[in-house]
Amino acid sequence: MDQGNHGAHHQSKASRLQVRAQLSNPGLREAAELDGRPVIDLPGRQATARQRGLAFARKTYRFYEGGELGRGDILKLLARKAEGAHSRGLDTVGMDTLGEILRYLGQHHSEERLLPKYAYASPGALYAAQLYLEIDGIGDLQPGFYYHHPVDHRLVLVGPAAGGARPRVRLHFVGKRRAIEPVYKNNIREVLEIETGHMVGLFEEVLPEYGLDIRPLEYAPATMDHLDCAAEDYYLGTFELVPYAGPRQDEIDLYVQAHPGKIADMRAGQYAYENGRLRLISDELILKKQVIAINQAVYDRSSLGISVISRNDEEWLHYIDLGRTLQRLSMNDVNIGFMSSGYSSKSGDALPSARRIDDILHANGRPTGPSYFFIGGRVSDEQRLSEGMKEDSVHMKGPAEMIRDDLINFLPDYMIPNKVVVLDRLPFTANGKIDVRALAESSATDADNADRPYVAPRTMTERRIAELWKKAMKRETVSVEDDFFASGGNSLIAVGLINKINREFCGSLPLQVLFECPTIEKLARRLDGTESEACSRLVPLQREGSERPVYCWPGLGGYTMNLRTLAARMGATQPFYGIQAYGINPEEVPYATIGEMAAEDVKAIRRLQPSGPYTLWGYSFGARVAFEAAYQLEQAGERVEHLFLIAPGSPKVHTAGTSEHEREAGFGNKAYVTILFSVFAGTITGPLLERCLAEAVDEESFAAFIHRNFPDLDADLVRRIMRVVGETFEFSYTFRELARRRIDAPITIFKARGDDYSFLENSSGYSATAPVVVDLEADHYGLLKEPEIDELVAAIRDRLGTHGKEIIMPHVSIKHFPVPLTEQQHSDLVAAVTKAMTSAFGCEEGSVSIILEPVAKELWDEKVYIPEILNQKHKLNKLPNYGPAAN
Repeated sequence: MDQGNHGAHHQSKASRLQVRAQLSNPGLREAAELDGRPVIDLPGRQATARQRGLAFARKTYRFYEGGELGRGDILKLLARKAEGAHSRGLDTVGMDTLGEILRYLGQHHSEERLLPKYAYASPGALYAAQLYLEIDGIGDLQPGFYYHHPVDHRLVLVGPAAGGARPRVRLHFVGKRRAIEPVYKNNIREVLEIETGHMVGLFEEVLPEYGLDIRPLEYAPATMDHLDCAAEDYYLGTFELVPYAGPRQDEIDLYVQAHPGKIADMRAGQYAYENGRLRLISDELILKKQVIAINQAVYDRSSLGISVISRNDEEWLHYIDLGRTLQRLSMNDVNIGFMSSGYSSKSGDALPSARRIDDILHANGRPTGPSYFFIGGRVSDEQRLSEGMKEDSVHMKGPAEMIRDDLINFLPDYMIPNKVVVLDRLPFTANGKIDVRALAESSATDADNADRPYVAPRTMTERRIAELWKKAMKRETVSVEDDFFASGGNSLIAVGLINKINREFCGSLPLQVLFECPTIEKLARRLDGTESEACSRLVPLQREGSERPVYCWPGLGGYTMNLRTLAARMGATQPFYGIQAYGINPEEVPYATIGEMAAEDVKAIRRLQPSGPYTLWGYSFGARVAFEAAYQLEQAGERVEHLFLIAPGSPKVHTAGTSEHEREAGFGNKAYVTILFSVFAGTITGPLLERCLAEAVDEESFAAFIHRNFPDLDADLVRRIMRVVGETFEFSYTFRELARRRIDAPITIFKARGDDYSFLENSSGYSATAPVVVDLEADHYGLLKEPEIDELVAAIRDRLGTHGKEIIMPHVSIKHFPVPLTEQQHSDLVAAVTKAMTSAFGCEEGSVSIILEPVAKELWDEKVYIPEILNQKHKLNKLPNYGPAAN
């Protein structure tokens, strides 16, 4: 999908990364961001037949089943523009009209589709371009900036706006970076601007029938200050609604490519569309190999290609105009469908089709510019009316899957491989031949079960679990061998699924059972009693590896799911076990002290690994248990090789009324309620927290609040987690207890930004060697999540790699003429030199020292040139080209 990025997702779609992203509606603003803001439910939530028909007819077509295509069809397509019969002022627009117009941007669902359908195309079907409306004088709406929620069909007030003498509706487009980065790496801004163009093109199609139109207003990034968006998001431009005044001339060039033998009255080549005619300008073609890889099979089926070149004087409109054009051409009445297949780039990552059209136009003395290429052909009425997902099947297949499908046409059944692997490069021997042995030993070519065939539920138990599984995972079909986590399962889904299974079967499966039985088949065996082994609280988050395991305690609440990303990122060299708290599952009662808790955990660890050395990690509250476990293991004569305490300090709670009862687990202590809330919500800020603090006055009201806002969490489970938190919240070492504990294990504290001091800081004597403290930029809750976890993983690997090695301490002295450096220049210089030193010497940032010393010009020769340059030329790595007279 992106040039220069050949990661696993672009080699194979087996992980369903993109589909999982699409199903999560990543382009929407999160509920927590909008909670507590004024909401206006728009009229017209139920889609009309026209709205629904327009959405399902506008597909990304990959099959062309409508027969032959002629020059006349293409000319009719290119000449078509939406027209209106009348014009109206914004003062006549009410809420009914606004709601009906905005419904065209909403979702449509079908029983034949996994993914929702929109009336405009979105790169990757991620819908990362968001719409904000600045409204004044429409209905009873107060002047303000409103976020348009396309799924709930409502407006959410995000900020006030100044009122004016006349009604206005301005449309601000913003690209949500987090929604698109999991799939796109390059050209992010370009594809967001193209998507904005698709949305504008949709408005241009439907507004004229209401007597309205949309036109570009301005590019004003300061608008973001009013929208309360994430700082990383992209401002894309502002448009406004105006009275319809007739069709406008597009500022673009259009070129039509006729594929060989596909259009009866047009020979193969490039045609310029000028003055309503098509004129052949070149016999050269954009070739199959020059379109996006996953669309090359579509190229073979298509009849034509269209290249759009932007000619707008306003740079911010270049890619928006490209998207507008594809949207307009896609919404035609001549049954011609299109598939996007390449575009140019602002940053040097142009796709091959864009480079090819540039070459063709240059060779013919024609101007080039930002370009968009799409292929197409005639589609049938049946295709246009279909609400199925046949046209979206490409989202399920990457190059590996398509190669395997193609082999079916060339090989007998017994020769079709079970698995196809796409590699960035092949290994070679010293004499330039393919290293077959290295290829065979590569982990990438291991024959595993990732591509196992679909296996339908066979028993009544499997069928009942499968129905619950499909609902929880939002899947149309499920194989009994599908892995819960590989299929995109997360903590909330896991908790909800196990609770529903327990209710369905009147069972008592522990929450950690999905780690031991991650498939329907294994869950069914467990429920039927054929696999009765008890689940350990040592939850295997990563089983592989020949090295000694990592044992890691989670934070308050004691559920290990939030450690999964960390376990996966640490690689497959050593197993990784999360230690679930005792008390989460039914019939379990939390331990009364840290000592008891750690003692039972140590017993479980030693059953799995009878002797050391041990590697113990703990996150947040779990750091206290990890420390106590290390102490008890050493008291038993064992050795602890590493003790990593991750964010051992509590996040700072800025809530009134907390100091008097700071460590008291009661609902009169706002700090406790805030931390308890964070166990479920993963944050200690936001409107939802404020509502919780106002409503939760005891255990019942808190449990009801959490269940209401997180319905996948069963109320009984919420109470059990509350019980664990309530029991452990007050756990802390007394001064005397900590003074009696002394361990030999090397300790590393990874301190989260903004955290209070941990239980170890400001104390001494508890360790044979002083702990190493690593300050992180990530906060308490972000450091275990993407992308902030990168920092933690790098810091952990650095500690594992440098522990016990010789410390390198480079020092840099910079002497210079007196120059007034700004604070930013000084900071940038120190950062650049530090980075260069750590890279060159392989040392930690904390070991680099830098001194900047201004030296007066008249003293330069005496203090610098003669003693440090002239007399030490043999040591200099860079000689200056000036002499004493230069100053």
